[in-house]
Amino acid sequence: MRISNRWLAIVFIIILTFGCKGRKVMSEENIPQTPDSAQPSESETPPSIPDSKTPPSIPELERFIFEHDEYRSDVVPRKLSPSEVAKFLLGRIEKKSELRVFVQTEKVADFYDIYEIVEKFKQFLDKTESSAEDNQRSIVITRIIALVGSKDDIEFAKQYSKHLIQRADTIAEFEDLILLQNVFGPDADSAALRQKIQAKIASLEPQKDSNNQASLQYLKFNETISNKLTRVEKAQQVKSNILTIADRKKRIEEEIKAYLTIEYGFIEYLQPWATRRIKRETWATQPAEQIKRTDNQPLKEDVIKSLRSFLEKLPKIPDLDSDEKEFAKIRSLRAIKFFGGKISAAEENFLRQHNGKQLDILYNEGFLLPAPTVDE
Repeated sequence: MRISNRWLAIVFIIILTFGCKGRKVMSEENIPQTPDSAQPSESETPPSIPDSKTPPSIPELERFIFEHDEYRSDVVPRKLSPSEVAKFLLGRIEKKSELRVFVQTEKVADFYDIYEIVEKFKQFLDKTESSAEDNQRSIVITRIIALVGSKDDIEFAKQYSKHLIQRADTIAEFEDLILLQNVFGPDADSAALRQKIQAKIASLEPQKDSNNQASLQYLKFNETISNKLTRVEKAQQVKSNILTIADRKKRIEEEIKAYLTIEYGFIEYLQPWATRRIKRETWATQPAEQIKRTDNQPLKEDVIKSLRSFLEKLPKIPDLDSDEKEFAKIRSLRAIKFFGGKISAAEENFLRQHNGKQLDILYNEGFLLPAPTVDE
């Protein structure tokens, strides 16, 4: 019996509509191999093939960097692979990314020590800034390079900062330049930035009494901005004193105290620096050798032992009230766990009781982060 073309078409549609139920849907794993003769001709558009440089999908980073959340903007997603984070940043961050994106990227690069992005980010700095926001974005990029780069990269950042200082005019730019100066470390010369601030103050002085806005801007530069740079300069001297301690055990103890904000001032500058220093103490034995992140378990054990030793001394430290000691205990125990150290059941219970208290850096659980599971 002959079947008309019309009936064949109807049967084909029915098969397409209902015939796949209960069967495996075609995917990359089960797609049949196409013979050479069936490959698309030159006139046809070939199917898109994923680039080997396509960044990995990391939803937590996507949200953290590209979606604004004022309550969690400082809480970098934890327990990610640094190498995967590097691939993500290399694939997703471009020169014309928004300033806010670079601010969030800086936090991620700092937390995971992503040195792999330095060469790409250096290419973004080509002296084509045409606005205050462009300049501010370049300041943040320069800061990222200085945070995670090598000695040569830091020197590159210092040289480029001279261009950025000359272009600076707004309060936001100067505040970011001061943070950049802090990142450069104790051997950085702040004379050029100080001179530029003084020049700005001098330009504002003739109009300071003309109206409230002019008066406030003058005071902002003459007092707030100038004092912030002074505090950075003083903090740099403290950093130098700590870095020159040859005894590794003693140096780590001082870095821990700075991280815990015990016996040290200028905490807005010293505490983040001390955090980086403690992490770097797990890379190599001396500061000059601590260039790139590495997973060195014996050196991690050194840091864990130092944290444990300081924790044992904590009750006897004078001039600390009970709240300050509790704060330091929480931060120390979290840091021990952060580096893979073990804590007792009682200490674990203590952390659980204070799970929602205080935001720390060297921790993977607690305030604004998931609570540890029973098995952790």
